[in-house]
Amino acid sequence: MTPHPVSTVPPTARVLPYTRAAILAASVFAVHSASSPPLGAQGRLVGYRTSTLGPIYERWSFGDGLYQTALAGGDSVRVEGASQLTLPISLSVPLGERWSVDLSGAYASGTVSLASADTALGVSRYRVSGLTDLRLRATGRVVGDNVIVTLGVNLPTGKTSLDAEEFSAMRVLAAPAFGFQTPTLGLGAGGTAGVVVARQVAGWAWALGGSYELRNAYDPVTFVGEMNPSDAVHLSVGGDGLVGRHGMTVGVSADLFTKDRLAPLEPPGGGASGAAAAETQLGPIVTADWQLRVATSRFRELTLYAVDRYRTKYKRGGAAVDGSSGNYLDAGVRGVLPVSRASAVLGHLIVRNHTGLRSDNSLATAAITSAALTLGLVQDLGNGYALQPFARAQAGRAKTGNNSASARGLAAGVTLGMRF
Repeated sequence: MTPHPVSTVPPTARVLPYTRAAILAASVFAVHSASSPPLGAQGRLVGYRTSTLGPIYERWSFGDGLYQTALAGGDSVRVEGASQLTLPISLSVPLGERWSVDLSGAYASGTVSLASADTALGVSRYRVSGLTDLRLRATGRVVGDNVIVTLGVNLPTGKTSLDAEEFSAMRVLAAPAFGFQTPTLGLGAGGTAGVVVARQVAGWAWALGGSYELRNAYDPVTFVGEMNPSDAVHLSVGGDGLVGRHGMTVGVSADLFTKDRLAPLEPPGGGASGAAAAETQLGPIVTADWQLRVATSRFRELTLYAVDRYRTKYKRGGAAVDGSSGNYLDAGVRGVLPVSRASAVLGHLIVRNHTGLRSDNSLATAAITSAALTLGLVQDLGNGYALQPFARAQAGRAKTGNNSASARGLAAGVTLGMRF
């Protein structure tokens, strides 16, 4: 295979802003999805405390390997594979009939395997592990059932000050193309406040929502400086209703961002560093999603869905970066087929086409076309306990810059759910 050409990526202090853009984009998608449950989802928590926990193991292998420039610049490294073990936990507690509180967090350990050693770091594997931030969220209905308020806090328990090896691992594990369970560990302290207003129109339930997410500064890499990440505004509108016998949900959302600012480290002994602060600004991200819940007596659940996210160009130093826009399309079908009163088989088929970003040839902005099949079991153990083991296989092709390779993924896990 022809080696990947040496990239013209500038030194580390200037690499971080647009690598951060890809990592932040991934985390924003995850946070926004978690904070925007489907209409009516809160009602299922009333009267019960619920908790879920269980390990998830994921691994990707990349055929002949995918090249990306080493963090220190110079020669490229060839990435053969990446894996991650995550131990997530979540807890939901109702406060009366109108409010609920959710807490979630995880421990994650990831490894990135190289075909040969990274000469700058002297390692053939990148490793990173640690706790994630804890996310605490309170959701309440304040005006009948038509106005829902959400207040959230990101508690900075996660690892943020990464060394060169850990940050090199996160450049792969945070890639949206591979969809690891825990794309980031720590993002520093932050908070979110939002409101959703819902009403019935023409037989459908419609909701209009908005939230503001505030993020505090933190040190993402030990040898770079302090990152003051962007704040974000999330706006969304959605509807839920019947189409014939079937249920349909449609929605459109937009995420708007202020500027990221990276302040270089002060030199030993204090004084000015001589390096200017680097500024980037993520472009607006527009998301459209659709779900069709098929009415059938054979399946407990049968849902067709599609989610398309378009990310506009980001800016560096006030100027738009060519090739920094991208589209992320996911579509699939998931179903739950009962086999007895206490057991059901879960199936999920998903196809993805992510264009990635042409502005960068690292795996953090890789493109991918793939398909994945998940099979699992939903087992009611009685007394409020449920067990859900699953296995997933996926295959496709990933691309970074002018280099592409086959991409194959395997994952397995088990979730124990408790309602008490």
